Amino acid sequence: MNSSNNKVALVTGGAKRLGKYISVSLAESGFDIILNYNSSSQKELKKVLQEFSDAGVKVTPVKCDVTNVTAVKRMFAVVEKKYGRLDLLVNNAAIFRRTEFTETTEKEYDSFLDTNLKAVFFCCQEAAKLMMKSNNKISRIINIASLGAIENWTGFIPYSLAKAGVIKLTEQLGKKLAPDILVNAVAPGTIEMEDERNADFENINKYPMRKFADPEDIVSLVKYLALENKYITGQTFTVDGGKSL
Repeated sequence: MNSSNNKVALVTGGAKRLGKYISVSLAESGFDIILNYNSSSQKELKKVLQEFSDAGVKVTPVKCDVTNVTAVKRMFAVVEKKYGRLDLLVNNAAIFRRTEFTETTEKEYDSFLDTNLKAVFFCCQEAAKLMMKSNNKISRIINIASLGAIENWTGFIPYSLAKAGVIKLTEQLGKKLAPDILVNAVAPGTIEMEDERNADFENINKYPMRKFADPEDIVSLVKYLALENKYITGQTFTVDGGKSL
C-alpha cells in the first residue's frame, strides 16, 4: 500500500509521444504515476523512466492491452493494491493513421473502435469504481479526444468516429459521475511531434495561429483540469490554434 500522501494518476499509453509528456509533467507536479504501456519496447520504457528520476515520486509501469477488458480490470487491481486510491485517470492511449474509406477492413475498423473508444469506456468504468471507494475529495478523468471528432477528417473516418464517441462519453459521464468525479476531454488539432505520414503538415495556413501545437500546449490544459479545476465537467476543450473556427 502506498505510504506517501501524493495524489495518484494513471496515464494510458503513458510511455511515449503525448502520453509521455503528460506523465512526466504530472510527476513533476507531485503525482505518483501508474504508467500504462503496451507496445512500447523495454528500451523505450527504460528511457522514459529515466525522465522521472528528478521528480521524487513513485512511478509504477504496468503493461496492459487496454482493449482487453480482463487485462484492464487486472491493471486497476494493481493500482488499488499498490496505492489504495486513484485521483486521476488520463485516457491517452490511441491509434492514429490514415484510412481510405472504401478500403477499410472490418479488422481495421474494430481496432480503431476498440483502442480509441472501448478502452476509454472500460478504463473509465474501473477508475470510477476505485475513485468512489477512495474517499477522495474530488477525482478527475481526462479523456484525450481529437479535432477529428469535431471536423470532418474524411481520410481518418474510423479514427474520427471513435473520438466522437469519446466526446459523447465524456458528456454522459460528466453528468453521471458528478459531483464526486469531474470528467472532461481535450481535443488537440495537429501536434508538432506527430508522424508526418499521417498529419496534415502542408495545411499550416489553415491554422489562424500559423503554427501547430507543441506538446506543452496540450499538457498545460491537462494539468489545469487535473490540478485547478473544481467545477467544470462534461466539457471538451479544443486546442487547435483556431483551426475549427
